[in-house]
Amino acid sequence: MNGEWIVGAAKVDITPPQPIPLAGFAHRSEVYEGVAQRLYARIWIFAEPSVQGIAEAKAILIQADLIWWGSDQIRPLLDKIVSRWGIKEEAVIFHASHTHGGPQTSSRFVPMLGLADSAYLAWLEGQVLSGIGEAHASMEPVMVEMGKGSCPLGIHRRKRMDGRMNMAPNPEGAADPEVTVIRMTATDGRIKGIWFHYTCHPTTTGDNWVTSEYPGAAMERLERQLGGQVIATFLQGYCGDIRPALIKDGQFFRGNDEDVKRLGRQLADEVIRVLDAPMQQLESASIQASAEQVELAFVNYLSSEQLAKDRTADGAAAQRSELFQSDPSRNEQPAKLQLNYLQLAKELVLVGANAEMVVEYGLYLKQEINPHILPLGYTNGMIGYVPTAEQIAEGGYEGGESAVYFGLPGAFTPAIEGQIKTAFKSLNRLPAAAQD
Repeated sequence: MNGEWIVGAAKVDITPPQPIPLAGFAHRSEVYEGVAQRLYARIWIFAEPSVQGIAEAKAILIQADLIWWGSDQIRPLLDKIVSRWGIKEEAVIFHASHTHGGPQTSSRFVPMLGLADSAYLAWLEGQVLSGIGEAHASMEPVMVEMGKGSCPLGIHRRKRMDGRMNMAPNPEGAADPEVTVIRMTATDGRIKGIWFHYTCHPTTTGDNWVTSEYPGAAMERLERQLGGQVIATFLQGYCGDIRPALIKDGQFFRGNDEDVKRLGRQLADEVIRVLDAPMQQLESASIQASAEQVELAFVNYLSSEQLAKDRTADGAAAQRSELFQSDPSRNEQPAKLQLNYLQLAKELVLVGANAEMVVEYGLYLKQEINPHILPLGYTNGMIGYVPTAEQIAEGGYEGGESAVYFGLPGAFTPAIEGQIKTAFKSLNRLPAAAQD
């Protein structure tokens, strides 16, 4: 490829045209009250020149201001993309920022997490496909550079208090403050776009307003500041146990839209600082993509007696029981963790997971497997939280309590940590160019 990158990009509005319920917080049951920030999908296409010199698309990244991409919605979209553009399925990355201010995209979870709206999902699919067409039309050669920074926006959210694991600020817990910035510059000197990768839940506010949260505030600020037709794209890390450091009297609190903008400005300012410093130019390489599935077993499955008891209860347990009644296989099969590996350059590798992966797995990827990996949570579907073996033993929300909301029988077995790390190693061995 002689060091040449060929990239296309597009940005499409995916704000629900009509008020519908938002996803992510059980205390919200009505349709949204208004729009604080519009939602967008930002689409990137990476191509290689063919023998005839024609740019041939090899990979697509679709990043969206959504809580996640529903596993039940991904399949039809993937089929259309593969059929229409001929891109290999494993090279298509659907990635979400994990904002809790957007619509539900899955029908597999308890209604308390938000009800999916079928009309919105059909419209969303059309917007995405249209955006891919726009991105194809904008393909051009670019120079790609990378820089690193740091931002203290997030903090570990698991802390043992009064003999149990609570959701509380824990500055001693694992976190990943690293900010990775990618700049793509066209041959005429115009910045085509930037990516910035960070690791923290977008749960600044729980208000019933549409919002792209701090990632959206940062993206919009950067697009305004850089000007032109620049598309800024946020990439979310494995942030399952990381939350914004909004703390009062030793406890977390929910903020408002002003806090969203403040945190977005904090992250955007660090991205600008990195862009203003010397950056490393990345040489393109043959695009490599692969995928691996890991079956995650549960410690126990729910008995028919427990399900019957739950059915007469209130709240999430009753809603889960209804899900199991309509689909008994939920209580018989392991969860399927999908890992996607996409190498765009020796120094730029994405590892996506269809789960709320805790930060410890992201740190393992970056520190033990390959320092050039950017872990991407909320990618190509959603199964729920994936904790470490230690967290499973400790309990708490990520360790097992969250399972009820995602329609899962309960906690995973501690053996999943070893299985996942083995899969990480296997994926990283495939494209030799990713090795140091």
